Amino acid sequence: MAATSYGGLFTFLATSSFVFIDVLGHSKTGYGLLMLSMSTVYISGTFVCRWLIPRLGVRRTVALAAALTLTGGTLAGVLGWLGVHTTWAIMGPFYLFILAHGVHQPCGQSGAVSPFPQAAGAASALAGFVMMVTAFGMGLWLGQRMAAGGASGVYPLTNGLWFWAMMIALVAWTLVQRHGEVRAPVQGAIAPARR
Repeated sequence: MAATSYGGLFTFLATSSFVFIDVLGHSKTGYGLLMLSMSTVYISGTFVCRWLIPRLGVRRTVALAAALTLTGGTLAGVLGWLGVHTTWAIMGPFYLFILAHGVHQPCGQSGAVSPFPQAAGAASALAGFVMMVTAFGMGLWLGQRMAAGGASGVYPLTNGLWFWAMMIALVAWTLVQRHGEVRAPVQGAIAPARR
């Protein structure tokens, strides 16, 4: 979950300056304000996550957030394909995506670590490694698509978000539903052998 959600965030962070400044003509200050607004929505998503989990549980919270993610990613992708290349045709859908990222990222991180309390550091490191491999792979794809500079338009951003939205929804509605609730380890399950 954390890796797919981070893949979407990485896509936005890697492409948005080129799209908003070079393609859509924003000033650097205007772009900075868009990033500030995005960060504010993400932080709001973490508060939404904290509010939803006690009421719905992890599985339903992540499933609900995945619906927002898929809606936002699909809107960004479809609007891009329809030729609607405006700031709000990207940012409006991305606000849905990044609000849900505020749910997916903490749930994904805790889900990667909490089943392994005795090896939390290793579990966290492995989760971070998987996220960085995901970012590396996406960076390679984006580098090929954006090699022409502004000629690639908004498509690396919008198509990338759409792809990650589908991956997030797939993970949230399958793997998280199957393995999403944290269970306490069985007492004595890892007891040393006696002689």
